[in-house]
Amino acid sequence: MKKGKISDTILGRSVFKLLGKRGNTVKPAYGQDAAHINNQEKPVLASVATGDWAVYRAVNNISAVGGVADCIMDTVMIDEKSREIRLKEIIKELDRQCCVAGVGIAGGHTTVTDKVNSPVVSVTAIGHQERMQHKAEAGQDIVVTKHIGMSGIRTLTDCKRDEILKVYPEDIIDKALDDESQLLVAKEAELFMKESKVGAMHDVSEGGIFGALWDMAEYSGVGLEVDLRQIPVKQEIIEICELFNINPYILDSMGCLLMTCENGCDIINMLHQNGIEAAVIGKVTSGNDRIIHNSEEDRFLGLPEQDEIYRFI
Repeated sequence: MKKGKISDTILGRSVFKLLGKRGNTVKPAYGQDAAHINNQEKPVLASVATGDWAVYRAVNNISAVGGVADCIMDTVMIDEKSREIRLKEIIKELDRQCCVAGVGIAGGHTTVTDKVNSPVVSVTAIGHQERMQHKAEAGQDIVVTKHIGMSGIRTLTDCKRDEILKVYPEDIIDKALDDESQLLVAKEAELFMKESKVGAMHDVSEGGIFGALWDMAEYSGVGLEVDLRQIPVKQEIIEICELFNINPYILDSMGCLLMTCENGCDIINMLHQNGIEAAVIGKVTSGNDRIIHNSEEDRFLGLPEQDEIYRFI
């Protein structure tokens, strides 16, 4: 199998098909990144993430389903060749991300094993629900916050900085990167929940904006019409992506949040007033057609592809 997220086809036949609904949890589904545990006045939410910025990814999943993250728990598997100082580095990095995200580490599990060749970290964020999760509905505007490629370009510049600097000055890299706090979506999710009583949210991460649009449409059972030219992306990110023949629309874009609402312009104005850039990029439609418009050329949005970043890590 390819590195990265498991495809929807494999997920369906080898994961979801084998799971039943038990206890007070909601059975997992396509495009649903957090579990709902309905045994409280405010349902408990949980989400798991791995890899770089695992804390941010797990916390964003909680925010995108109308919740607030309260804490995280971590699992760290260390290979036998790693020294104690490597464990300290991992925990310090998790704690640093928690400080930025405003959550604490409530517990976890750490083990040394011969089953891994290098350290593996898994983070579970636990939170509570502030607003019921909604599905996208036909006729709603599709809004995206900030711009695409924020997390992917960080990974790419870490891997390929020397090659980039042979072509572009350091200034291009600096302009392509945002402050790390921009990788979190809690602020815009909270503002959206206060402003709009209905409307879906979905965070954009691995698989890029195209993957997130597919997941949101699949979960909601709707179609889409999206104008590619309206999807916000920094020119510096485009230039670096072109250097490596990368499609920025399937590049890890943690920090973006997709939202659907009746009043896209009002939501954008509200977000702008709170210092968050946003744009209307299309409409939710009835049926199953998911169409990407680009000047005079239209294409159908296909199943999510492997994130471009896996070509380099």
